[in-house]
Amino acid sequence: MQILGADFVVLCDADFRVLQQGGICFENGEIVAIHSYAKLCEQYPNATSHYYKSCAITPALANLHLHLEFSQNEGMLHFGEFGKWLDSVIANREELMNADLQSAMEQGVRECLQSGVGFVGAISSYGYDLEILSKSPLRVLYFNEVIGSNEEASDFLFQNFLARLQDSKSKQSERFFPAVAIHSPYSVHSKLLEKTLEVAKAEKLPLSVHFLESFAEKVWLESSSGYFKDFYRKFFGSDLHSFYSAQSFLEFFKDTKNAYFVHCLEADSDILKEISALQGKIISCPKSNRLLNSKLLNLQALKEYGIPLCLGTDGKSSNDSLSLLDEMRIALFAYCGESLESLARELLLGVTRNAFLNTQWNLGSLSVGNLADFAVFKMPKDSKDERFLAQNLILYCKKAEALYINGVEVLENLK
Repeated sequence: MQILGADFVVLCDADFRVLQQGGICFENGEIVAIHSYAKLCEQYPNATSHYYKSCAITPALANLHLHLEFSQNEGMLHFGEFGKWLDSVIANREELMNADLQSAMEQGVRECLQSGVGFVGAISSYGYDLEILSKSPLRVLYFNEVIGSNEEASDFLFQNFLARLQDSKSKQSERFFPAVAIHSPYSVHSKLLEKTLEVAKAEKLPLSVHFLESFAEKVWLESSSGYFKDFYRKFFGSDLHSFYSAQSFLEFFKDTKNAYFVHCLEADSDILKEISALQGKIISCPKSNRLLNSKLLNLQALKEYGIPLCLGTDGKSSNDSLSLLDEMRIALFAYCGESLESLARELLLGVTRNAFLNTQWNLGSLSVGNLADFAVFKMPKDSKDERFLAQNLILYCKKAEALYINGVEVLENLK
């Protein structure tokens, strides 16, 4: 049995409660009591105890959208406009996946852990990240991604997906969970989508999908014109039409719940209403959205439709860092029309509590019975007022002081 204490214990519950000089008692990877640190030490005198002075303890953070396989990009890809970026991804794909990829991905995992992340939603296009993620300390929701617009190749692509899914199932454990990702409505043929979703529904696998990320995608779905018309001609010699409208694409998800819809920058009120009806979550990646589309997700619209906000870093194909702390800090500056502390709390809940609402995981908030996954952050020496705690944590904490996953501290092994 162990007890951890800190000047602030941030429960990340619906009321954003904070315990000053609080403590958490845990055993066998599960929280058994939360109270003041002194009270817990008195109640459990034989427990091993440690107090983190001038620190805050939060739930371990969740980075719900991570493309680890693109960890090698440093200046190779074209930022500033979605179409030019996608062209550069196609042109440089082989170089991005060369022999140095393994070490780049290992560094990416370290970046995640050092920023206090204990859980990732990893989008895997090729399966190159399977071994690294399955052996890492992280809890991993491993999304095997489906992509393919050619109807004639759909059977082959589906079989490839099934093989990768089976490989990920062979790694399944209490920390590693196979799942399914649909790349996007502009890149997945309806026949491939239908077969893939049948598998996801039958096996009750979590789902993730890029959706309405760019204006180019919106134009394509509405009129089969614009950038993607030229894209398919240029790279694939195809004269395609869109397989769906945005609305008809969502119809395929009508028998699913709790899917993660990623980006949604161009989602209008009708689309948001549908996502809300599906009990879906929306994952925002503010830095990626700025670099590729110069646009941010409308947070007020999410509140209006009761859709939980979650956050991810995307991959280094559209980011300079995989630190979730960096991502929150950028968002805190970018959403300048929002009340600062309210926004800071919303962002912190977006990487903790919101990530696990209505899911199978007892994670995301500090409560008795939940898993013993915690991040510890060294707070500024003058940060003594809990009214400004969330903003101070996001502004000043550049890395985690400690990270416990399943009750075991994991950062000391990285030093």
